[in-house]
Amino acid sequence: MSPDSDRQLEGITRGFVTLSDGERERCDIMLRYSTDDPLVVGLIVSRPGHGSTGWVISRDLLSAGLTGTAGIGDITVEPVAEQSTPLGVLLRIRNEMGEARLHIDHQALLLYLQRSHAMMPFGSEAQTRQADAELDQLLDEDQDPPVVR
Repeated sequence: MSPDSDRQLEGITRGFVTLSDGERERCDIMLRYSTDDPLVVGLIVSRPGHGSTGWVISRDLLSAGLTGTAGIGDITVEPVAEQSTPLGVLLRIRNEMGEARLHIDHQALLLYLQRSHAMMPFGSEAQTRQADAELDQLLDEDQDPPVVR
């Protein structure tokens, strides 16, 4: 186990990706979370014969998409129920080249996000970033030390 194992969380799940042309393929989805950048989750989608594509998505957006439609613009997240399949989560990711729809198992995403919230509770991310910024400022060798009077 690495010394940073309590600061990083990785998980892999299977899913589907549907491209602009309607083609639907199975894929592996790696989720990456780090308390060093606590507001986001990295998603790396691997499709056989097509390599990998990655995105960085707000952890809060993913969490909100577990229970209802969340997001505007280029990325939206929502729960979906399809006949004879477990409850899922649909991520729509749009760019100038088209749209990708990523289907993730709801339970897998829920458990992953719960584990990330155990590492960094909801609402504490800003405090951590502020403390990190203050520590960086204190440790900046090019800056004069603070004056105590």
